[in-house]
Amino acid sequence: MKPILFFVRSTLTGGILFLLPAILIYILIDKGFSVLLKLSEPIARRMPEVILGFDGSKIVTLLILLITCFLAGLLFRSKKVKAGIAKLEEKVLVYLPGYILIKSITADALGEQLDEKLVPVAVQDGDAYNLGFLVDEGRGFSTVFLPDAPKHDAGEMRIVPSASIRKLDIPANKFTKCINTYGKGIIDFLPDN
Repeated sequence: MKPILFFVRSTLTGGILFLLPAILIYILIDKGFSVLLKLSEPIARRMPEVILGFDGSKIVTLLILLITCFLAGLLFRSKKVKAGIAKLEEKVLVYLPGYILIKSITADALGEQLDEKLVPVAVQDGDAYNLGFLVDEGRGFSTVFLPDAPKHDAGEMRIVPSASIRKLDIPANKFTKCINTYGKGIIDFLPDN
Protein backbone atom coordinates (compact mmCIF):
# COMPACT_ATOMS: atom_id res chain seq x y z
CA MET A 1 0.00 0.00 0.00
CA LYS A 2 2.86 2.39 0.82
CA PRO A 3 4.41 2.19 -2.68
CA ILE A 4 1.06 3.14 -4.22
CA LEU A 5 0.62 6.10 -1.85
CA PHE A 6 4.20 7.19 -2.49
CA PHE A 7 3.64 6.97 -6.26
CA VAL A 8 0.39 8.98 -6.08
CA ARG A 9 1.94 11.60 -3.77
CA SER A 10 5.13 12.02 -5.83
CA THR A 11 3.15 12.16 -9.10
CA LEU A 12 0.78 14.82 -7.71
CA THR A 13 3.73 16.81 -6.36
CA GLY A 14 5.50 16.60 -9.73
CA GLY A 15 2.34 17.76 -11.49
CA ILE A 16 1.98 20.73 -9.17
CA LEU A 17 5.64 21.68 -9.59
CA PHE A 18 5.28 21.44 -13.37
CA LEU A 19 2.01 23.39 -13.58
CA LEU A 20 2.88 26.14 -11.09
CA PRO A 21 5.29 28.12 -13.31
CA ALA A 22 3.05 27.64 -16.36
CA ILE A 23 0.01 28.90 -14.47
CA LEU A 24 1.94 31.85 -13.03
CA ILE A 25 3.12 32.87 -16.50
CA TYR A 26 -0.41 32.54 -17.89
CA ILE A 27 -1.87 34.62 -15.05
CA LEU A 28 0.77 37.34 -15.49
CA ILE A 29 0.22 37.57 -19.24
CA ASP A 30 -3.58 37.44 -18.90
CA LYS A 31 -3.71 40.10 -16.16
CA GLY A 32 -1.17 42.29 -17.94
CA PHE A 33 -3.13 42.11 -21.18
CA SER A 34 -6.39 42.89 -19.33
CA VAL A 35 -4.86 45.98 -17.69
CA LEU A 36 -3.38 47.17 -20.98
CA LEU A 37 -6.70 46.55 -22.75
CA LYS A 38 -8.39 48.94 -20.29
CA LEU A 39 -5.61 51.51 -20.68
CA SER A 40 -5.80 51.36 -24.46
CA GLU A 41 -9.58 51.82 -24.54
CA PRO A 42 -9.52 55.62 -25.06
CA ILE A 43 -7.13 55.27 -27.99
CA ALA A 44 -8.99 52.30 -29.44
CA ARG A 45 -12.30 54.24 -29.49
CA ARG A 46 -10.80 56.57 -32.08
CA MET A 47 -9.71 53.73 -34.35
CA PRO A 48 -11.83 51.70 -36.76
CA GLU A 49 -13.40 48.69 -35.08
CA VAL A 50 -11.74 46.27 -37.44
CA ILE A 51 -8.31 46.68 -39.04
CA LEU A 52 -7.23 43.93 -41.44
CA GLY A 53 -9.74 41.64 -39.75
CA PHE A 54 -8.43 42.34 -36.23
CA ASP A 55 -10.17 44.15 -33.40
CA GLY A 56 -8.70 47.69 -33.18
CA SER A 57 -8.53 47.70 -29.38
CA LYS A 58 -6.52 44.48 -29.34
CA ILE A 59 -4.05 45.90 -31.89
CA VAL A 60 -3.55 48.99 -29.74
CA THR A 61 -3.13 46.78 -26.65
CA LEU A 62 -0.55 44.65 -28.44
CA LEU A 63 1.37 47.76 -29.53
CA ILE A 64 1.31 49.10 -25.95
CA LEU A 65 2.57 45.72 -24.72
CA LEU A 66 5.44 45.80 -27.24
CA ILE A 67 6.33 49.38 -26.29
CA THR A 68 6.19 48.46 -22.60
CA CYS A 69 8.51 45.50 -23.22
CA PHE A 70 10.90 47.75 -25.15
CA LEU A 71 10.92 50.36 -22.37
CA ALA A 72 11.41 47.62 -19.77
CA GLY A 73 14.34 46.37 -21.86
CA LEU A 74 15.85 49.86 -21.82
CA LEU A 75 15.36 50.02 -18.08
CA PHE A 76 16.94 46.58 -17.71
CA ARG A 77 20.17 47.90 -19.24
CA SER A 78 20.68 50.04 -16.12
CA LYS A 79 23.31 48.59 -13.76
CA LYS A 80 21.14 49.31 -10.69
CA VAL A 81 18.14 47.54 -12.20
CA LYS A 82 20.29 44.55 -13.24
CA ALA A 83 21.69 44.32 -9.72
CA GLY A 84 18.16 44.46 -8.25
CA ILE A 85 16.92 41.75 -10.61
CA ALA A 86 19.96 39.60 -9.82
CA LYS A 87 19.14 39.89 -6.09
CA LEU A 88 15.48 39.02 -6.78
CA GLU A 89 16.53 35.99 -8.80
CA GLU A 90 19.02 34.90 -6.14
CA LYS A 91 16.59 35.28 -3.23
CA VAL A 92 13.19 34.43 -4.75
CA LEU A 93 12.97 33.34 -8.39
CA VAL A 94 15.60 30.61 -8.09
CA TYR A 95 13.06 28.70 -5.95
CA LEU A 96 10.47 28.62 -8.73
CA PRO A 97 10.69 25.16 -10.30
CA GLY A 98 12.21 25.33 -13.77
CA TYR A 99 12.93 29.07 -13.64
CA ILE A 100 16.64 28.77 -14.48
CA LEU A 101 15.92 26.31 -17.31
CA ILE A 102 13.17 28.51 -18.77
CA LYS A 103 15.40 31.60 -18.48
CA SER A 104 18.28 29.83 -20.23
CA ILE A 105 16.10 28.50 -23.07
CA THR A 106 14.41 31.89 -23.55
CA ALA A 107 17.76 33.71 -23.60
CA ASP A 108 19.07 31.33 -26.29
CA ALA A 109 15.88 31.71 -28.35
CA LEU A 110 16.23 35.50 -28.20
CA GLY A 111 19.98 35.43 -28.85
CA GLU A 112 20.86 36.87 -25.44
CA GLN A 113 24.05 35.97 -23.60
CA LEU A 114 23.72 34.98 -19.94
CA ASP A 115 26.54 34.64 -17.46
CA GLU A 116 24.93 31.63 -15.80
CA LYS A 117 23.13 29.76 -18.53
CA LEU A 118 22.68 26.03 -18.72
CA VAL A 119 24.97 24.47 -21.33
CA PRO A 120 23.78 21.47 -23.35
CA VAL A 121 26.07 18.47 -22.84
CA ALA A 122 26.47 14.81 -23.64
CA VAL A 123 27.43 12.79 -20.56
CA GLN A 124 29.34 9.59 -21.28
CA ASP A 125 27.90 6.53 -19.56
CA GLY A 126 29.95 3.52 -20.65
CA ASP A 127 29.56 3.22 -24.43
CA ALA A 128 26.48 5.46 -24.47
CA TYR A 129 25.77 9.15 -23.88
CA ASN A 130 23.03 10.84 -21.88
CA LEU A 131 21.80 14.27 -22.90
CA GLY A 132 21.70 16.94 -20.25
CA PHE A 133 22.43 20.47 -19.11
CA LEU A 134 25.65 21.44 -17.38
CA VAL A 135 24.62 23.26 -14.22
CA ASP A 136 27.92 23.71 -12.39
CA GLU A 137 31.51 22.50 -12.50
CA GLY A 138 34.56 22.56 -10.26
CA ARG A 139 37.23 20.44 -8.55
CA GLY A 140 37.12 17.87 -11.36
CA PHE A 141 33.37 17.25 -11.10
CA SER A 142 30.31 18.57 -12.91
CA THR A 143 26.69 18.85 -11.83
CA VAL A 144 24.37 17.97 -14.69
CA PHE A 145 20.62 17.89 -15.08
CA LEU A 146 19.49 14.92 -17.20
CA PRO A 147 15.98 15.57 -18.53
CA ASP A 148 13.47 12.80 -19.17
CA ALA A 149 12.48 12.77 -22.84
CA PRO A 150 10.16 14.06 -24.13
CA LYS A 151 9.99 16.54 -21.24
CA HIS A 152 12.96 18.83 -20.78
CA ASP A 153 11.79 20.21 -17.42
CA ALA A 154 11.71 16.95 -15.48
CA GLY A 155 14.53 14.54 -14.85
CA GLU A 156 17.38 13.93 -12.44
CA MET A 157 20.49 15.68 -11.22
CA ARG A 158 23.85 13.90 -11.20
CA ILE A 159 27.38 14.76 -10.17
CA VAL A 160 29.82 13.19 -12.62
CA PRO A 161 33.54 13.48 -13.37
CA SER A 162 34.12 16.47 -15.65
CA ALA A 163 36.10 14.23 -18.02
CA SER A 164 32.86 12.41 -18.94
CA ILE A 165 31.21 15.63 -20.15
CA ARG A 166 31.18 16.83 -23.75
CA LYS A 167 29.79 20.32 -24.29
CA LEU A 168 27.55 20.56 -27.33
CA ASP A 169 27.57 23.49 -29.71
CA ILE A 170 23.80 23.91 -29.84
CA PRO A 171 21.52 26.62 -28.41
CA ALA A 172 19.43 25.48 -25.43
CA ASN A 173 16.15 26.10 -27.27
CA LYS A 174 17.16 23.77 -30.14
CA PHE A 175 18.52 21.26 -27.63
CA THR A 176 15.18 21.14 -25.79
CA LYS A 177 13.43 20.65 -29.13
CA CYS A 178 15.69 17.62 -29.72
CA ILE A 179 14.77 16.30 -26.27
CA ASN A 180 11.06 16.86 -26.93
CA THR A 181 11.40 14.79 -30.12
CA TYR A 182 13.26 11.94 -28.37
CA GLY A 183 16.71 13.05 -29.61
CA LYS A 184 15.86 13.65 -33.27
CA GLY A 185 18.60 15.76 -34.86
CA ILE A 186 21.00 15.74 -31.88
CA ILE A 187 23.60 13.60 -33.68
CA ASP A 188 24.42 16.59 -35.92
CA PHE A 189 25.62 18.47 -32.82
CA LEU A 190 27.73 15.74 -31.21
CA PRO A 191 31.47 16.42 -31.28
CA ASP A 192 33.69 14.16 -33.38
CA ASN A 193 35.54 11.45 -31.47
